[in-house]
Amino acid sequence: MTPDDTNHVATEAPREPPAATPADGASRSFRWESLTGGAVILEEEGFRRLWMGRVFSHTALNAVLYTLLVLAVGEGGGAGIKSALFITSYLLPTATLGTVSGVLVDRLPKNLVLTGVNLTRVGLMFLLLLSTTQLWMVYVIALLIAVTSQLASPAEAAALPQIVKREHLTMANSTNNFGALVSQIVGFAVLPPLFLNTVGARPLFFICAALFAVSAIFFLGIQSLRSKRITIETAIDAVRDVREHFAESWEYLSRDMLAYMSVVLIVLSSTASLVAVTLMPQFAQDTLDIPVRNAIFVFLPAAAGIVAGLRLVQWLERRLAPGWLVGAGFGLLVVSFAGMAMVAPIATILESLNPFGFFDPGPFGVTSARIIVTIIFSTGATFSVSVVGVTSRSLVNHRIPLEMQGRVFAAQIVLANLASIPPILLAGLLSELLGVGPVMFFTMVILVGAALWALARALSRPERLDYAATS
Repeated sequence: MTPDDTNHVATEAPREPPAATPADGASRSFRWESLTGGAVILEEEGFRRLWMGRVFSHTALNAVLYTLLVLAVGEGGGAGIKSALFITSYLLPTATLGTVSGVLVDRLPKNLVLTGVNLTRVGLMFLLLLSTTQLWMVYVIALLIAVTSQLASPAEAAALPQIVKREHLTMANSTNNFGALVSQIVGFAVLPPLFLNTVGARPLFFICAALFAVSAIFFLGIQSLRSKRITIETAIDAVRDVREHFAESWEYLSRDMLAYMSVVLIVLSSTASLVAVTLMPQFAQDTLDIPVRNAIFVFLPAAAGIVAGLRLVQWLERRLAPGWLVGAGFGLLVVSFAGMAMVAPIATILESLNPFGFFDPGPFGVTSARIIVTIIFSTGATFSVSVVGVTSRSLVNHRIPLEMQGRVFAAQIVLANLASIPPILLAGLLSELLGVGPVMFFTMVILVGAALWALARALSRPERLDYAATS
């Protein structure tokens, strides 16, 4: 590929979605806008294919990872340590592949990257079908799936500005997050409990293989991502001077304080989410006294927080600057996480409430009170993560050059995963000694300290990009 070809791809204006007719738009607008804040965006063929491919792929990915987590944790003790080791094995590939994946995503056709990733996942599912589900195989498959995700996540994020118009990025990211919600509900709360409580894991892996194959077909058909041709020279150039290309994009990001802090806060939010997932099995066993495989049903109502975040994020962006909105979302996450850390004492207060004297001693038992408190604070957490995710990604799409976005999103994933490994391992170990509540509380204290440190460092930089100049 010549430099002129690269510049053409990087500066090519995204295609404008076709306008919907009034009759058609009115009927679809109510259905989709009530959840995502936008309907017209799904009329554009390229975005619709990307959205459908993500839904099928993420549904299968969520189902596989949750099933492997259940198999890794088992029914015995030490749930915190086991889940920490499993999640760490999933995050480890970022240590070696992060910089390479970002450059590859920027230099190669993103539709072919996503197609190849999901066809590889089909092969991994058949590997699971042909092998036993022994613990070592669970960890090997988790590691290999993580390698594919290291390429898929930045490719999906960086493909968006090539498909939709600049002013539709927030709507598109919001609609993408709605698709993620659908994939989480089906992938976490429907498929694994249904199969694990009936016919077992093997038929589920076959279903997931089919879902990955369907997603590959959708990704392959995205015409607007086919503008790059693959040659031997292109492939060699994509991996040459990887660190220099990656450092260039990170230097640009660090000089843009708004984009830099949005990436930092979404990294810290991801770390908090991963620590919460790590502690979920032990939280279910010790705090809620329910089996690990059924814990997802307690957290399923928190999907309402994601829907509310997707529905309100555009309304909030019209009233708050994006930087302030990301910060406010992170603050709500801190409050929600602290509430999750204090589920037991708050549930005790709820259990003792009996304002009309109709119950003795109160309307809620220990388990039901703790489940209610868990639902309330987990819903607040999902709302905040939804707002932070959409706003942060849209801000990066707006402010970072298109040819650098794959590397920036890859850097975000690298930071999120690498920064999460020490807290995850420490949380898994300390939760066995101190309990889940204290570990969750101290995790948030550390993350808030990290956010303040990053802000002070960003403000102290002598050269920062001016917001008005780059908007």
